[in-house]
Amino acid sequence: MFNFFKRKPKEERTVPGEKPAQTPAQKSPQKPNDPMATVAPAAESSATATPKKSPGKSGPAVSGEEGLKAGQTLSAPGLGDFLIHDIKGGVGKSGMGVVYIVLDESSMTPFAVKTFQQWCIGTPALVQRFLREVETWIKLEQHQNIVRAFYVSTINNQPHLFLEYVAGSDLRKKMAAGALPVRDALRYSIQFCRGMDYAQKKVPGLVHRDVKPENCMFTPDDVLKVTDFGLVKVLSGSDKLPQQQQAPGKRLSENHTRVFKTQVGEMGVGTLPYMAPEQFTDFTHVTACADIYSFGIMLFEMLAGERPFSAKGPEQWFYKHLKIAPPEIANLNPEVSPLLAKLVSRCLAKKPEDRYPNFSTLGMDLSRILQQEFHEEVVTAEPKALEAWEILNKGAALGNLGRIREALACVEKALKIYPNFDGAWLNKGVLLAKQGKEQTAMECYEKALELNPRSAHAWYNRGILFGTLGPEAEAMLQRSERGGRSSMIYGNRTPLDEALHSYEQAIELNPRYDSAWLNKGVILRKLGRTEEALACYDKVLALNPQSSVAWHNKGVALRKLGRPHDELQCYDRAVALNPQYAEAWMNKGVAMRKQNRLIEALAAYDRALGIQPRYADAWYNKGVVLRKLAQPGEARVAFHKAGVLDPRIRADLKRQGLA
Repeated sequence: MFNFFKRKPKEERTVPGEKPAQTPAQKSPQKPNDPMATVAPAAESSATATPKKSPGKSGPAVSGEEGLKAGQTLSAPGLGDFLIHDIKGGVGKSGMGVVYIVLDESSMTPFAVKTFQQWCIGTPALVQRFLREVETWIKLEQHQNIVRAFYVSTINNQPHLFLEYVAGSDLRKKMAAGALPVRDALRYSIQFCRGMDYAQKKVPGLVHRDVKPENCMFTPDDVLKVTDFGLVKVLSGSDKLPQQQQAPGKRLSENHTRVFKTQVGEMGVGTLPYMAPEQFTDFTHVTACADIYSFGIMLFEMLAGERPFSAKGPEQWFYKHLKIAPPEIANLNPEVSPLLAKLVSRCLAKKPEDRYPNFSTLGMDLSRILQQEFHEEVVTAEPKALEAWEILNKGAALGNLGRIREALACVEKALKIYPNFDGAWLNKGVLLAKQGKEQTAMECYEKALELNPRSAHAWYNRGILFGTLGPEAEAMLQRSERGGRSSMIYGNRTPLDEALHSYEQAIELNPRYDSAWLNKGVILRKLGRTEEALACYDKVLALNPQSSVAWHNKGVALRKLGRPHDELQCYDRAVALNPQYAEAWMNKGVAMRKQNRLIEALAAYDRALGIQPRYADAWYNKGVVLRKLAQPGEARVAFHKAGVLDPRIRADLKRQGLA
């Protein structure tokens, strides 16, 4: 978020700009041709650029729920541009998710980018849960039987998870013709158990909660990979059931993940035919035994060509899972041996303690059956040590999730492998800046630029430091000159001049760098060059019409240029795109008050305070409007709250005789 605070004296107080955020740098999750390849910093603004032709696709564009279409470019902050090749899921097509199959435009490497549909993650609390679950998945790192999660990026106020793209089918498609050969079912089950065993040892206490055929992906060489670790937990534990959306005239398949009320009244999430009985009663506190039950349903289906139960609605499914014994699988498929049938029955035990205790034990029993009955063994690939770029990606993901110390440890580890890795120096600088170590951060940026003068992202982050630190930046300039690093300093510029120069360098290297255009506009406005700032904001909006931050800043610039009607329209666009944008609501209130629309102004201030209750400027401006509405008592309360939150406001109020 960008949040410079600039106030006007007396009764008008506004928040006309933003502070460019510094977040950990990232790169496309691929092995670079050069170990010193640039790693891009993730800024918080983002872009969905103009449509481009999708390679290898023809016919009508596929549309997602956000209005994105195949052929458009998804711009991920700090990661670069990704061409949308296809869209999976969405309202009426999947239970909760949307998956974009994208190509990194710099390398044409494919990735899967997953996010929740807006109906189920439309609040900040759920977004934070999403980030926590994603952090768990990222910590799993790499395993041959797990779909790898690289990092998370916030795009247009929605978190998106970047995943390994698995080009094959899924288990549901493999079972489309009925039961699988017993040998194949065993091979796939062993691979599944190895992935789950690794995950639950890597992250003790991890529970998947949505084991089903759709979450078992296959590579072209028939290797099973488990996906969607813990994502259904995002919605668990809430006492408010969101309205699940579906396309008109369509019903969600029973194979889709859905939400429902549990027996204790909290929100449950899962795929009903595969859920363990305890998931219906206490979804939040289930153990790995619930995953083993779900696996048992899936194994039964692989062997028999059908599930052990059929039902309609959560109540019927709960009753079947809790009370009804599954049919004898050997009666449905005579090729299933008594030993394998017994294993399936143990997985499907009604009580968790009667099931297998873990996937390690279960996997070993499956391997013994495969060896005894088919004289075959599923070979385990030797784990590989992470390379420098992989370690750096992990650090970038942890940094985006606020785990700064762990992220710095990853960066230092990458630098031990490649001391001249410019991307690692850049990431280290971003993380140190987050810790308030600006001088050391600047030294890291200069080291990155020494190694790679064409790093637009290093120039960008250098601009952030000079643009936001004021007197501290002056001191850094002097220390930099005294320390012999004057190659980065051009003449006797002020810190704002240096910031502007840095952003211009970044834009010259990458003309589509929307965050650099945005921050250049902020600096130009601080320098009093409002018309030029406005042109920068228009450039951002040409690249990304969905940038609420750019719309807000454009409104501020239009205020300075005396265009109140256009200013208000910009704030309206900003809050429509991001209803949680407190600064935009506050400035919208100021604009309405100037037009004497006092009741509407009051409502805008209240929206800002609902988002940010300790927003001193909003309390102050609310007090101003309440005075104009002849409500002196309520105005005094608002002024008092503003003064308590901000000593400068308290001093202003005393001068005005309003304290």
